[in-house]
Amino acid sequence: MLWGGCTIHAGAQEGIRAPQDETDQRSFAAFLAMVEDEVQPPPAEVVESNTSEGAQAAQSTAAAEEPLKLADVLASLYRAYPDIQRARQLRPLAGGELLSAYGAYDTRFNAHSLSEPTGFYENYRSGLGVARQTWWGGYLSAGYRIGRGFYQPWYKERQTDDAGEFKISAAQPLLQGRAIDPQRVAVFQASLQQQAAEPQFQQAILSISSEAIEVYWEWVAAGAVLQAQQELLDLAVKRGKQFEVGVKAGKFATINLVLNQQLIAERSALRLKAQQNFQATAFKLGLYLRDESGRPLVPAKSWLPTQFPVIKQQTEFDFNADLAAALGRRPEPQILQYELRQVQWDRRLACNELLPRFDFVTEASQDMGEPATKSDDKGEFELMIGFQSEVPIQRRKARGKIQSTSAKIIQINEKLRLVRDKIATDLQIAQNQLMLAQQIVEQSELSLRAALDTLARYQKGFEKGYIDLIYLNLLETKANETEIKLVEAQRDWFTALGAMQIALGLDPLDQAVVVSSLPASERPGPGNLPEVEAFDDQEIEQAFQPPAAD
Repeated sequence: MLWGGCTIHAGAQEGIRAPQDETDQRSFAAFLAMVEDEVQPPPAEVVESNTSEGAQAAQSTAAAEEPLKLADVLASLYRAYPDIQRARQLRPLAGGELLSAYGAYDTRFNAHSLSEPTGFYENYRSGLGVARQTWWGGYLSAGYRIGRGFYQPWYKERQTDDAGEFKISAAQPLLQGRAIDPQRVAVFQASLQQQAAEPQFQQAILSISSEAIEVYWEWVAAGAVLQAQQELLDLAVKRGKQFEVGVKAGKFATINLVLNQQLIAERSALRLKAQQNFQATAFKLGLYLRDESGRPLVPAKSWLPTQFPVIKQQTEFDFNADLAAALGRRPEPQILQYELRQVQWDRRLACNELLPRFDFVTEASQDMGEPATKSDDKGEFELMIGFQSEVPIQRRKARGKIQSTSAKIIQINEKLRLVRDKIATDLQIAQNQLMLAQQIVEQSELSLRAALDTLARYQKGFEKGYIDLIYLNLLETKANETEIKLVEAQRDWFTALGAMQIALGLDPLDQAVVVSSLPASERPGPGNLPEVEAFDDQEIEQAFQPPAAD
């Protein structure tokens, strides 16, 4: 963390001060400049010449790696995340249930062959036929049967003429079961469930994408914080080398070196804590980022973006228009609407079951071939027409079903009202967070620039002996905290942007592609701190001189 290009930073222990004498001040500043030159890293061409071919290849590979973008994470999530894969099966599952419900109207083939080969009444009966239920609650059947031998007098209807008997029969409800019946309700409800599969899948996409978006920006921010802590530690390490040279030359007290070692240890602990948090967020992100086989893929540190995307200025929101669009896109109200329609079908069926069962029935049959008996009582065409009726007196099943379904309808309507209110609240919160997060980013940037400028002035003052090492270290730490606050402010803005897009019901992947296409931000931050203008000695002396007494 090269604050404004300055390289001299100090630690914090009370009582350690820079030289106060004017002559000592000049020699102290000159010595610092000399030590700084001695501990500067070698030129790039020297490092390059001393780098092995393997290390060069590794650096080239790392440089060639593209940073991991939010769109990459969401595309991987859409393709292989288990919960989304599970939600993707809702439609074929509902399609199977619908197909099963239509099975009530399958045409059924039946056949039988029965024999009584012993006893006084020896006979043989065989038959086959087809039957099916009609859409309007009735049924149709047609078949052929043949019965030979001797029959008990009370089973004479089993006997047919020599060529057998053809029969057709039908029944049709006239009251209960005509307008609606359980089989049709099952078909309608299965169809509604199939239609609800799409918003249920969309709900899974929005819910899981919201988690992934938040974790992604946490990962980006954690990487930036880790870099900031590493730069802060590097400053203490570099200053330690300066103090080592200064102690050997007799320009610095040994306690300066001891204090700096303490700062190195403290900042190493902070860096380790930042590294711990960064690795934890990388593991979390790996849950959403999947490889080609669908296994979790922990992102490498080299995939970390160097900067946040640029933050675009947000205009004022039209809440009413956005809410209307959100209510039309969000899946939660649609799912409840389908659930409500399913319960309404149950209620219609219960109301229909209050009616008595009153069915029209008809049956026609014709025997063929030689008469089976001397009386020839099977040869005439037979036709039966009539009605059948049945009704439970108390009708408690139907009345109880009406009561329960009416209560369910009220429950779902209340839940639907609450869901709409929650969507409106989510949208208000997201819009408010986004607008204020943008202002926080702007103020945090101003604060960081001011902190860097202040630190640069005090660094010069430290060289001149106007402040001690403790005070300079406090300013270093403060500038580091301000830098981290700007990182967190940008993270919060992009998290709020994702939350608003989710609240609006927009497709997360489409929105992530737009965000990923934005150029990198030029705001100051880890690895991108601005140069602070140089100050001459006279300006520094005037800044640290106390005001003249009246």
